[in-house]
Amino acid sequence: MLRIYCIILVWFGLTANNAYAQTRQSDSMRNKQLSYNRLMQQQKQQEEQRKAQELAQAEAKKNSAVVVAYDSKGNKIETTQVKQGRHTLTTTTTTTIIIPPPPPILNRPVNPDTINTDSIALQVVKSKNRLQVWYKGKVITAYKCVFGPTFMQQKCMEGDRCTPEGSFTIQTCKDHHKWDKFMLLDYPNEESRRQFEENKRKGIIPAHANIGGLIGIHGIWFNGDNVIDLKHNWTDGCISLKNKDVEELAKLVKPGVTKVTIIR
Repeated sequence: MLRIYCIILVWFGLTANNAYAQTRQSDSMRNKQLSYNRLMQQQKQQEEQRKAQELAQAEAKKNSAVVVAYDSKGNKIETTQVKQGRHTLTTTTTTTIIIPPPPPILNRPVNPDTINTDSIALQVVKSKNRLQVWYKGKVITAYKCVFGPTFMQQKCMEGDRCTPEGSFTIQTCKDHHKWDKFMLLDYPNEESRRQFEENKRKGIIPAHANIGGLIGIHGIWFNGDNVIDLKHNWTDGCISLKNKDVEELAKLVKPGVTKVTIIR
Protein backbone atom coordinates (compact mmCIF):
# COMPACT_ATOMS: atom_id res chain seq x y z
CA MET A 1 0.00 0.00 0.00
CA LEU A 2 2.80 2.35 0.83
CA ARG A 3 4.33 1.73 -2.55
CA ILE A 4 1.05 2.46 -4.33
CA TYR A 5 0.66 5.65 -2.28
CA CYS A 6 4.15 6.86 -3.26
CA ILE A 7 3.43 6.19 -6.94
CA ILE A 8 0.20 8.21 -6.69
CA LEU A 9 2.11 11.13 -5.08
CA VAL A 10 4.76 11.09 -7.78
CA TRP A 11 2.10 11.04 -10.47
CA PHE A 12 0.30 14.02 -8.92
CA GLY A 13 3.65 15.86 -8.64
CA LEU A 14 4.47 15.33 -12.30
CA THR A 15 1.01 16.38 -13.33
CA ALA A 16 1.26 19.58 -11.27
CA ASN A 17 4.68 20.39 -12.73
CA ASN A 18 3.40 19.89 -16.26
CA ALA A 19 0.44 22.12 -15.57
CA TYR A 20 2.70 24.81 -14.07
CA ALA A 21 5.07 24.60 -17.05
CA GLN A 22 2.18 24.94 -19.49
CA THR A 23 0.89 27.94 -17.53
CA ARG A 24 4.31 29.62 -17.67
CA GLN A 25 4.62 28.95 -21.41
CA SER A 26 1.18 30.38 -21.98
CA ASP A 27 2.05 33.52 -19.97
CA SER A 28 5.29 33.97 -21.93
CA MET A 29 3.48 33.73 -25.26
CA ARG A 30 0.86 36.20 -24.07
CA ASN A 31 3.55 38.68 -22.94
CA LYS A 32 5.33 38.40 -26.28
CA GLN A 33 2.07 39.01 -28.11
CA LEU A 34 1.37 42.09 -25.98
CA SER A 35 4.87 43.46 -26.62
CA TYR A 36 4.47 42.89 -30.34
CA ASN A 37 1.08 44.63 -30.33
CA ARG A 38 2.54 47.64 -28.46
CA LEU A 39 5.43 47.85 -30.97
CA MET A 40 3.07 47.75 -33.93
CA GLN A 41 0.91 50.42 -32.30
CA GLN A 42 3.94 52.70 -31.81
CA GLN A 43 5.06 52.22 -35.41
CA LYS A 44 1.55 53.01 -36.61
CA GLN A 45 1.47 56.20 -34.55
CA GLN A 46 4.88 57.23 -35.82
CA GLU A 47 3.80 56.65 -39.42
CA GLU A 48 0.66 58.69 -38.86
CA GLN A 49 2.70 61.52 -37.33
CA ARG A 50 5.12 61.46 -40.27
CA LYS A 51 2.29 61.65 -42.79
CA ALA A 52 0.70 64.47 -40.83
CA GLN A 53 3.97 66.43 -40.84
CA GLU A 54 4.44 65.90 -44.58
CA LEU A 55 0.90 67.03 -45.18
CA ALA A 56 1.43 70.13 -43.03
CA GLN A 57 4.69 70.96 -44.82
CA ALA A 58 3.04 70.52 -48.20
CA GLU A 59 0.17 72.77 -47.14
CA ALA A 60 2.58 75.38 -45.76
CA LYS A 61 4.61 75.29 -48.94
CA LYS A 62 1.45 75.76 -50.98
CA ASN A 63 0.54 78.82 -48.94
CA SER A 64 4.05 80.30 -48.75
CA ALA A 65 6.52 82.03 -51.04
CA VAL A 66 10.29 82.41 -50.67
CA VAL A 67 12.15 85.29 -52.31
CA VAL A 68 15.96 85.11 -52.42
CA ALA A 69 17.99 88.27 -53.02
CA TYR A 70 21.48 89.61 -52.35
CA ASP A 71 22.39 92.99 -50.90
CA SER A 72 25.24 95.28 -51.95
CA LYS A 73 27.65 93.44 -49.64
CA GLY A 74 26.86 90.06 -51.16
CA ASN A 75 24.78 88.84 -48.20
CA LYS A 76 22.00 86.39 -49.00
CA ILE A 77 18.52 87.59 -47.94
CA GLU A 78 15.61 85.11 -47.86
CA THR A 79 12.11 86.52 -47.36
CA THR A 80 9.40 83.95 -46.56
CA GLN A 81 5.68 84.79 -46.65
CA VAL A 82 3.20 82.28 -45.17
CA LYS A 83 -0.57 82.68 -45.38
CA GLN A 84 -2.40 81.88 -42.16
CA GLY A 85 -6.08 82.44 -42.75
CA ARG A 86 -6.62 86.10 -43.47
CA HIS A 87 -3.14 87.07 -42.32
CA THR A 88 0.27 86.76 -43.97
CA LEU A 89 3.33 86.09 -41.82
CA THR A 90 6.59 87.45 -43.22
CA THR A 91 10.02 86.38 -41.97
CA THR A 92 13.39 87.55 -43.26
CA THR A 93 16.65 85.65 -42.88
CA THR A 94 20.02 87.20 -43.74
CA THR A 95 22.98 84.94 -44.37
CA THR A 96 26.42 86.57 -44.43
CA ILE A 97 28.52 85.06 -47.20
CA ILE A 98 32.23 85.34 -46.53
CA ILE A 99 34.30 85.18 -49.69
CA PRO A 100 37.98 84.48 -48.98
CA PRO A 101 40.26 87.18 -50.42
CA PRO A 102 42.39 86.21 -53.40
CA PRO A 103 46.08 85.60 -52.81
CA PRO A 104 48.27 88.73 -53.01
CA ILE A 105 49.32 89.86 -56.47
CA LEU A 106 53.03 89.95 -55.63
CA ASN A 107 54.57 86.67 -56.79
CA ARG A 108 51.18 85.05 -57.28
CA PRO A 109 51.79 81.65 -58.95
CA VAL A 110 50.90 81.50 -62.64
CA ASN A 111 50.82 78.34 -64.73
CA PRO A 112 52.31 79.29 -68.13
CA ASP A 113 50.61 76.29 -69.75
CA THR A 114 47.23 77.97 -69.16
CA ILE A 115 48.31 81.32 -70.62
CA ASN A 116 48.06 82.57 -74.19
CA THR A 117 51.28 84.58 -74.40
CA ASP A 118 49.81 86.72 -77.19
CA SER A 119 47.57 88.32 -74.54
CA ILE A 120 50.34 89.12 -72.05
CA ALA A 121 51.40 92.72 -71.43
CA LEU A 122 53.84 94.17 -68.87
CA GLN A 123 53.64 97.39 -66.92
CA VAL A 124 56.61 98.69 -64.97
CA VAL A 125 55.82 101.21 -62.21
CA LYS A 126 59.09 102.86 -61.23
CA SER A 127 57.78 104.63 -58.12
CA LYS A 128 56.61 101.29 -56.69
CA ASN A 129 59.55 99.16 -57.87
CA ARG A 130 57.04 96.77 -59.43
CA LEU A 131 56.75 94.90 -62.69
CA GLN A 132 53.12 93.87 -63.23
CA VAL A 133 52.01 91.10 -65.58
CA TRP A 134 48.67 91.84 -67.26
CA TYR A 135 46.56 89.19 -68.95
CA LYS A 136 43.36 90.05 -70.78
CA GLY A 137 42.92 93.29 -68.88
CA LYS A 138 43.76 91.98 -65.39
CA VAL A 139 46.92 91.86 -63.29
CA ILE A 140 47.72 88.20 -62.69
CA THR A 141 51.06 88.55 -60.89
CA ALA A 142 53.78 91.07 -60.09
CA TYR A 143 57.49 91.10 -59.26
CA LYS A 144 59.83 93.36 -57.31
CA CYS A 145 62.32 95.19 -59.53
CA VAL A 146 65.01 97.88 -59.43
CA PHE A 147 66.42 100.36 -61.95
CA GLY A 148 69.31 102.79 -62.28
CA PRO A 149 70.32 105.35 -59.62
CA THR A 150 68.27 108.16 -61.24
CA PHE A 151 65.32 105.90 -61.94
CA MET A 152 62.61 108.58 -61.44
CA GLN A 153 63.87 110.58 -64.43
CA GLN A 154 63.20 109.99 -68.11
CA LYS A 155 66.11 108.62 -70.08
CA CYS A 156 67.59 111.34 -72.26
CA MET A 157 70.90 109.97 -73.54
CA GLU A 158 73.48 107.25 -73.25
CA GLY A 159 75.22 107.10 -69.86
CA ASP A 160 72.59 108.92 -67.78
CA ARG A 161 71.64 105.56 -66.12
CA CYS A 162 67.93 106.41 -66.37
CA THR A 163 65.23 103.91 -67.31
CA PRO A 164 63.26 105.04 -70.37
CA GLU A 165 59.55 105.72 -69.98
CA GLY A 166 57.00 104.88 -72.66
CA SER A 167 55.74 101.88 -74.59
CA PHE A 168 58.14 99.28 -75.89
CA THR A 169 58.17 95.73 -77.25
CA ILE A 170 60.30 92.78 -76.14
CA GLN A 171 62.55 91.90 -79.06
CA THR A 172 64.44 88.87 -77.74
CA CYS A 173 64.52 86.67 -74.63
CA LYS A 174 67.79 84.85 -74.10
CA ASP A 175 69.96 83.30 -71.41
CA HIS A 176 72.65 85.63 -70.03
CA HIS A 177 75.98 84.64 -68.50
CA LYS A 178 75.74 87.37 -65.85
CA TRP A 179 72.06 88.21 -65.39
CA ASP A 180 70.45 84.77 -65.90
CA LYS A 181 67.94 86.01 -68.52
CA PHE A 182 67.89 89.10 -70.72
CA MET A 183 64.78 90.42 -72.50
CA LEU A 184 65.86 93.14 -74.91
CA LEU A 185 63.48 96.06 -75.44
CA ASP A 186 63.18 97.98 -78.71
CA TYR A 187 64.69 101.10 -77.18
CA PRO A 188 65.31 103.45 -78.89
CA ASN A 189 62.06 103.28 -80.85
CA GLU A 190 60.53 106.00 -82.98
CA GLU A 191 59.12 107.95 -80.01
CA SER A 192 62.42 107.70 -78.12
CA ARG A 193 64.31 109.16 -81.11
CA ARG A 194 61.80 111.99 -81.44
CA GLN A 195 62.24 112.96 -77.78
CA PHE A 196 66.02 112.64 -78.10
CA GLU A 197 66.18 115.03 -81.05
CA GLU A 198 63.83 117.47 -79.32
CA ASN A 199 66.01 117.50 -76.20
CA LYS A 200 69.03 118.28 -78.41
CA ARG A 201 67.23 121.19 -80.05
CA LYS A 202 66.22 122.56 -76.63
CA GLY A 203 69.76 122.21 -75.32
CA ILE A 204 68.69 119.80 -72.57
CA ILE A 205 71.43 117.40 -73.64
CA PRO A 206 74.75 118.06 -75.43
CA ALA A 207 74.72 118.18 -79.21
CA HIS A 208 77.28 115.35 -79.37
CA ALA A 209 75.24 113.05 -77.04
CA ASN A 210 74.26 109.54 -78.15
CA ILE A 211 70.83 108.07 -77.55
CA GLY A 212 72.09 104.75 -76.14
CA GLY A 213 70.55 101.30 -76.30
CA LEU A 214 70.62 97.74 -74.94
CA ILE A 215 67.86 98.45 -72.45
CA GLY A 216 66.11 95.35 -71.21
CA ILE A 217 64.68 93.27 -68.37
CA HIS A 218 67.15 90.92 -66.71
CA GLY A 219 68.07 89.09 -63.51
CA ILE A 220 70.91 89.73 -61.06
CA TRP A 221 74.18 88.17 -60.06
CA PHE A 222 74.21 84.94 -58.08
CA ASN A 223 72.80 85.32 -54.54
CA GLY A 224 71.96 88.98 -55.21
CA ASP A 225 68.24 88.81 -54.44
CA ASN A 226 68.65 90.93 -51.30
CA VAL A 227 69.61 93.86 -53.53
CA ILE A 228 66.15 93.68 -55.09
CA ASP A 229 64.45 93.43 -51.68
CA LEU A 230 66.39 96.48 -50.45
CA LYS A 231 65.36 98.46 -53.57
CA HIS A 232 68.98 99.23 -54.38
CA ASN A 233 68.81 100.79 -57.85
CA TRP A 234 72.10 99.74 -59.41
CA THR A 235 71.61 99.20 -63.16
CA ASP A 236 72.59 101.43 -66.07
CA GLY A 237 68.92 101.90 -66.97
CA CYS A 238 67.70 98.34 -67.30
CA ILE A 239 65.03 96.67 -65.16
CA SER A 240 66.46 94.05 -62.80
CA LEU A 241 64.46 91.24 -61.15
CA LYS A 242 65.34 88.32 -58.91
CA ASN A 243 66.61 85.40 -60.97
CA LYS A 244 63.71 83.16 -59.97
CA ASP A 245 61.24 85.87 -61.01
CA VAL A 246 62.91 86.63 -64.32
CA GLU A 247 62.89 82.91 -65.15
CA GLU A 248 59.14 82.77 -64.48
CA LEU A 249 58.58 85.91 -66.53
CA ALA A 250 60.54 84.50 -69.46
CA LYS A 251 57.92 81.73 -69.77
CA LEU A 252 55.08 84.24 -70.05
CA VAL A 253 56.40 86.69 -72.63
CA LYS A 254 56.58 86.36 -76.42
CA PRO A 255 59.38 88.18 -78.27
CA GLY A 256 58.09 90.51 -80.97
CA VAL A 257 54.62 90.55 -79.39
CA THR A 258 54.73 91.37 -75.66
CA LYS A 259 54.34 95.09 -74.95
CA VAL A 260 56.09 96.77 -72.00
CA THR A 261 54.79 100.07 -70.64
CA ILE A 262 57.14 101.92 -68.29
CA ILE A 263 55.68 104.66 -66.12
CA ARG A 264 56.68 106.58 -62.99
